[in-house]
Amino acid sequence: IGGGSLHEPIEKTGLASITGQVMRTGGTTTMDGDAMNEALENIGASVEAGMGGSSASASLSTLKEHIDTVLPIFADVLQNPAFPEDKIALSKTQTRSGISRRNDNSQQISNREFDRLLYGETSPYATTAEYYTIDAITRDDLVAFHQRFFHPNNVILGVWGDFETDE
Repeated sequence: IGGGSLHEPIEKTGLASITGQVMRTGGTTTMDGDAMNEALENIGASVEAGMGGSSASASLSTLKEHIDTVLPIFADVLQNPAFPEDKIALSKTQTRSGISRRNDNSQQISNREFDRLLYGETSPYATTAEYYTIDAITRDDLVAFHQRFFHPNNVILGVWGDFETDE
């Protein structure tokens, strides 16, 4: 899926990551995240979504006999994420926790500082989420970011497994 953190406003660094996470954890307009987790866990299936730098991704994994159950859930996550406020708040808390621990690893520090030196502090290749950028993100931002990138002519779909092509 074309999109990702390279396209988020610098003052809202972290928007892409939170959008990708809450798309899945927050459920959809027809099925909340907890009900989705239960439905998928009961049949050993998964539906995931996430965002990287220049792209987003979504995937499903299921046994062939459950595809008629899982594929509609997958499509619903892509098309109709609910972005509930409680799941946004949880994702923001988890992101803040990561910010508070990011200096615990010297490799992370050196990589972050190298990127800033190489690309410049305002480059999307060098920005990192800060408390104030996470605090600036709203539900409306997630909805708009999703609408900007998650549409059929911005997606490449790959399918593999035990199925008949004509089906």
